[in-house]
Amino acid sequence: MARYVAASCVGVVGLGMSLATAQVVVEPDAAGVANLNDNVFEIALAPPALSTVPIPTPPDLTRYIRDVKAAQVLGKALFWDMQAGSDGLTACASCHWHAGADVRVKNTLAPHGPGTPTSNLFRGANLQLKLADFPFHKIADVTNRDSAVLSDSSEITGSQGVIKRNFVAIRDGNPRDTGTAVADPVFHVGTGNARQVTGRNAPSVINAVFYDRQFWDGRANRYFNGVNPFGDTDPSARVWRYSALGGLEQVRILIDNASLASQAVGPANSEVEMAWHGRSFAAFGRKMLSLKPLAIQFVAVDDSLLGPYATHRVKGLNSTVSYASLIRQAFQPEWWEAPTPVDGQYTQMEANFSLFWGLAIQMYEATLVSDASPYDRFMAGDATAISDSAKQGLEIFLNQGKCINCHAGPEFAGGTVSQVRPQGTNIVRMIEPLVMQDGGIAIYDAGYYNVANRPTQEDLGVGATGPFGPFSYTRRIQAGANLGDPVPVPAGQRLDVDGAFKTVTLRNITLTGPYFRTGNYATLRSATEFYLRGADFHAVNIQNVAPDINVIGEVVGNETRLQNLLDFMKSLTDPRVEYQRPPFDHPEIIIPHGHLGESAGVALDRRVALPATGARGGARLKTFEEVLADGVPN
Repeated sequence: MARYVAASCVGVVGLGMSLATAQVVVEPDAAGVANLNDNVFEIALAPPALSTVPIPTPPDLTRYIRDVKAAQVLGKALFWDMQAGSDGLTACASCHWHAGADVRVKNTLAPHGPGTPTSNLFRGANLQLKLADFPFHKIADVTNRDSAVLSDSSEITGSQGVIKRNFVAIRDGNPRDTGTAVADPVFHVGTGNARQVTGRNAPSVINAVFYDRQFWDGRANRYFNGVNPFGDTDPSARVWRYSALGGLEQVRILIDNASLASQAVGPANSEVEMAWHGRSFAAFGRKMLSLKPLAIQFVAVDDSLLGPYATHRVKGLNSTVSYASLIRQAFQPEWWEAPTPVDGQYTQMEANFSLFWGLAIQMYEATLVSDASPYDRFMAGDATAISDSAKQGLEIFLNQGKCINCHAGPEFAGGTVSQVRPQGTNIVRMIEPLVMQDGGIAIYDAGYYNVANRPTQEDLGVGATGPFGPFSYTRRIQAGANLGDPVPVPAGQRLDVDGAFKTVTLRNITLTGPYFRTGNYATLRSATEFYLRGADFHAVNIQNVAPDINVIGEVVGNETRLQNLLDFMKSLTDPRVEYQRPPFDHPEIIIPHGHLGESAGVALDRRVALPATGARGGARLKTFEEVLADGVPN
């Protein structure tokens, strides 16, 4: 009689192996899928609740932060404050407002990647996407990757940022910077520049604290250098430290377990995402320090962090706090108290604003942990928390689907700290050997896989090189860097890093479409079918495609088993996220959702106001599919 077995993912994650160590035998039902009525199977072999995973924290945090709660308050205000953008209307949250991600559907297309032939055309700015536009790679039979290709586009569903301009100066007390117009040959409506769109889909910031590195390509370093995303790879990054005895000095800092801070400083002055070209962090700091926090947004008086500083029906935080006072309360004095300017122009607080911005936003985002999903309740002992169909889907996820090999652990993700650098141990597995589909051995960055969603050369992902060298741990080690990993990477060793991207979490996956770094799949069903058939560009990417990306014969074409998988993944959605309840409550935010047209050379925003939420939460967040249907973000 056929039997199904499963084992813990520890020790096999990322090695391209199925879970083959027999721990518990589960008898299959008539359809050939194991019956999961026995809770011993589920609790013993499935990843435990997310609450069991320690939140990665900088070991020297008190060197910088003296009041964690004040830092969280500061970080939440900065994250949601629309005044941060050069246009006075763009916040971090503008791309991460919906379950930590973005579901806008108008003016969200970006052109093909840098490695794509220019003949692959871009349909232009301000397009209103419809469900029929997806997926961007259409085939005749969704169960057969070799069936006829009906259409193909390398376009990307990204997030709209700012209109292209050159930065001139800030204006104290004014949220809008001074800038000069620059013609934009790509994003325009008539003769007016349109908002630019990012070249990758925005991943969720919820649960991002668990990742070792940030961004799809991992370029936001685990070490925060206080200045930019590149951590220990940038030898020149310096911040200002002051002491009464030693005066002001520029020092190099490297704060471990701080990839969220490394990530936060990237978009702030990105000329696509939040700032006009040429704005410095010191100028940005001077601007924000001159402004009332959240001055153009309402804040709920029962907001979980900002409530004590909010006033009913009055925009912004009250006069008891300012960004300067929050910095003084949150950070150690040596980083802000110098009595004289650091360079004759900027104060130490202004000059170190990148340090405060990055760490404060990290402290806020570290509170965004969605560990109250039905799955978490099920793993805590509530056998009724998920449906029988979801339990069947869990068995498929662990076994036939091999999904757990990449979406591992309670985080259901790859490249997490608990996997590559488990806290409280001396284990380091940042890179690993991989048995490739042709039988060869390659070394890869743990948690980063080429899944053949698009041809490798369109976007090299973690295999790319930045201003200070490769993003890939594997390539850095091969070039001679000592990163503490025991796996050697000799010259000439085959690598599997090109076209590889971080395995993002499946938690809250129902709310975070569109899917993949390209945003080219609109529904969870179609994204799952992509994996069941073994990807779209398997043959094209054969030298780099991950070993477990192959036809899942036991499931592909089987509607019942597909639904089981979908039901299981839906059980990973935390209702607090879905209904915007603490800690996922937020200030009001007004998001641009495409353009209404243009007037006198200026593209006119279509704006959608999302109300502030507090202790009671707010409206249920829509799926991306629902937004495509009615065209309204929320």
